[in-house]
Order: sequence, then structure tokens, then C-alpha cells
Amino acid sequence: MVAPVYDHVTALIFACTLFVSAVVAVPAISYVNLLYLDQQQLRNVALEVLNAMLFGMGYPSDWGSDFDNIDKFGLALESSSFYVLDPEKVGRLSSSNPSGYLDYENVSALLGLQNYGFNIRIMPLFNVTVKNRSQGNKLLFDADVKFNDGRPIPGASVNSTIFYVLEIHGLENNFYFTTPLGNRTNELGECTISYQLPQVPTGYIIVLKVTVAEMATVTVPYIEGFAQNVASASIIGDLVNVTMPSEKLGAWGERRIFNVVSVSEDGTWQLYNNPKTDTTDNKLHWGKESPYACWYKTFTGLNYEDPLFLIFNIWTPKPRRLVLFVASPLLNIASGALTLAGQPSAQSASNAVIKLSRSVEIAGMTYIFELLFWKSG
Repeated sequence: MVAPVYDHVTALIFACTLFVSAVVAVPAISYVNLLYLDQQQLRNVALEVLNAMLFGMGYPSDWGSDFDNIDKFGLALESSSFYVLDPEKVGRLSSSNPSGYLDYENVSALLGLQNYGFNIRIMPLFNVTVKNRSQGNKLLFDADVKFNDGRPIPGASVNSTIFYVLEIHGLENNFYFTTPLGNRTNELGECTISYQLPQVPTGYIIVLKVTVAEMATVTVPYIEGFAQNVASASIIGDLVNVTMPSEKLGAWGERRIFNVVSVSEDGTWQLYNNPKTDTTDNKLHWGKESPYACWYKTFTGLNYEDPLFLIFNIWTPKPRRLVLFVASPLLNIASGALTLAGQPSAQSASNAVIKLSRSVEIAGMTYIFELLFWKSG
């Protein structure tokens, strides 16, 4: 009798153990499955949002140039090609656009994302930094080219164009730019750029075009001798609009736009040249009531050149001097990146964050479009 009773007790203990294990394990397994399903659902929503941004043109389809009424958000260019974005629409995400911009709340509302948070980041393919070792009129730069993950890029083609101003009496023939200076990076992704100027410049900009495997990035990694808050500028089609910063309105002073140069992937194009102080054609004056509060100029064919940014040579007051001013209708000049970010407080620590990225084309250049997406409600 002892043996059967022992067997029954053993079986009962084993059954209880299985039951307890099931009670503990099944909820854990279910939680893992539910968490996976929740993350997969979030990924699906993120993909839909990304496709809406990159493939949709929005409504109206030309809302980048007609900014008054926007019913639907989308960044795609009106073309049959995939992942080609409209530069004017992308430019509307920059808060420095004087013609108007879309902030995070408006984009979120247009996409219907009240219960979700997101960050958008558009960045160049390569990370280009420059160290300035110039002395006097001898310009010398050390360029460092890396992938965005920090890996150096050996053998990259680096073409540099230097824009500079020389202080000359009479304010004539003072704005110059060099022909492209070619170079290649070494095994550490580094190269040196040097150029001898006829005299010490009052200001200069170095523009780098880095090409790797037929893919190029154009950036402005170094600027020297610039006045702050000189003006704001935008490009809409063939129209260039220059205005004074809003906080400066009402202040006394007159500015003259002497030169305007467009920089694109294919090189530079001088749009405007009028180094005179006795004409109204280049005049820009502060004050809301002034007929010269804004400077407008239409340059036929500019839209087809796909300009990445414009360089202005402006005669400024207090003290009277010539300064270079860079305006981009597209991206941040120094970093080459544009960011539209939600509030960090809207992101719950318990929620997963989905990261999606795609290669896109803007104004003939290839960029990385990155979307971070999470559930906030």
C-alpha cells in the first residue's frame, strides 16, 4: 500500500508544480507576445506616417510655394520618381524661413498624430568638419570626412570653393570666389585645403562638395568674419526674398545688396552684381513703412538650378562694412541638417521608439531622412 500512496503523492506534487509553472509562465509569455504585437503595430503606423511624408505631395500639391492654406501634409515633389522631395516643402520645416514655416504642432495635426510623438531629421550622407589653421592671407584648412556613424572615408573626392571679401577703397571689385580646388582624403578620411589670397580678407566661406561612389554632399563647414542677424532670405520658385530680422525693425540704417551667388551641386552661379551705393535697385532699409523694407528679385531659371543656398555680399551700417551672409532655403548651413522634434516630455519611458530611415533626393542631392516615432497617449 505504501508504494501506490507514494506514487499518488508524487504525481500530485508534479501536477501542482506544472500548474504553478503554467500560472506563472503563461502570463509572461502572453505579455511578451502582446509587447511584440504592440511594437509591430507601432512600426506599422510609423511606416504609414513615413510613406505619407515621403510619397505624398500634400494638398494643395504646391503648398511649398502657396503657404496660405494647407489641408494635407506631404513632402514629395510632383514627379513620378520615388523618394524625391520638394525643396520648397522641406524648406517650410525650417523656423528660419522668413516666408513662413510649419512647426511641430501643425505637422502633427495635419498628419492626425494626436496620440503619437515623432522627430524628423534630415541630414547629409557624410559628416564633414573643418579645422581652420589660416594665418593672414594664407588660408589653410584641415578637412575631416566621416560617415554619420563616425567611420572615416578614405579616397573621398573633396572639391572646395572659397568665397571671400577683400576690403578695397571705393567698394568695388571686392567679392571673389575661387575655382574648385580638388583634393582626396587619406586613409584617415582627412585632407588639407590651402589657398593664398592677395591680401588679408575681411570675411570668407569655404564650401565643400564631397563625393563618394558618385554620391555627393555639399556643406558649408566653416565661416569667418560674418555679422550676425544681417538679414533673412528665402527662395520660392525663381523669386528671392530678403528681409530684415523682425527684432531689428524700426532701427535706423541702410543696407545694400552688392552680390548674390547661388550654390548648387553643379557649382556656383552669380545671380546679381551691383556694387553701387547711389542706386535704389539694391537698397534695403529697416522700418515697416519703408518701401525698401524687403528686397525682391526674380531670377529666371533659378528654380531649375536646384540651389542649395545663396551667398550675399551686403554693405552693412554701424560700422559701414561689407559682410558675407549665407541663406539656405533648405537646411542648416553649418551642419547640413534639419530637425523637427517633438517635446521629450511627450515620450513615455515605457513605450518603444521606432526608428526608420530612408535615402531621399532633395535639389539633386542625396540625404538621409530619419523618423523617430513613439506612442504618447
